[in-house]
Amino acid sequence: MMKPASTATFPESNDERARRLKRISTMAVWLKWFLTGMAAICILFGLLVIFVLILPSFVQLDPEDTIDIGEVSRGLMTISLGQRMLMATFLIISIAAVVMLLWKLRQLFAQFGRLDFFSSRTLSFIVETGWWLLALGVLDFIADPIGSFILTYDLPAGQQQISFAIEAGQILFLVFGPLTLLFGWVMREAALAYEENQQFV
Repeated sequence: MMKPASTATFPESNDERARRLKRISTMAVWLKWFLTGMAAICILFGLLVIFVLILPSFVQLDPEDTIDIGEVSRGLMTISLGQRMLMATFLIISIAAVVMLLWKLRQLFAQFGRLDFFSSRTLSFIVETGWWLLALGVLDFIADPIGSFILTYDLPAGQQQISFAIEAGQILFLVFGPLTLLFGWVMREAALAYEENQQFV
């Protein structure tokens, strides 16, 4: 009776590990600069939208151009300056949250680019990313009710509206935010414990 030949396992070479680490580092650096560009685009686009909200007459909008929030639609030129300022303020908060999320991810990928995977600093960026994901989920959840209320605030009683909707994106943010936060907390505590033990060795 023939016995199957045993397969010997050989430890991976240093060259193979170096290639993998180089690939990880290269991709992390590319993602870092991609996120930097995305943050810049968000800022520029946000400034443009805010400028149009505050000074719609300056860009010579068509009188029929409308702003839509949820199921509420109104002509932008029919809304008072105070309402447009409130909408611009909420938009600034939302854009700031998006930019902060992108920036925390950028910092995280910068750590990966330096092949720093498990330090407490790297894992702190994961925790902060979770917080900003959760903040975006909350902002996305309340955007339609607040926006629609501001949009119809000057209408007579009975015509004011509060639009409310639940979308998949909101659920994803509200789910992945706490998950990322918990994962970061657990990994950061493990890293801190390891660093403390290393100091006594």
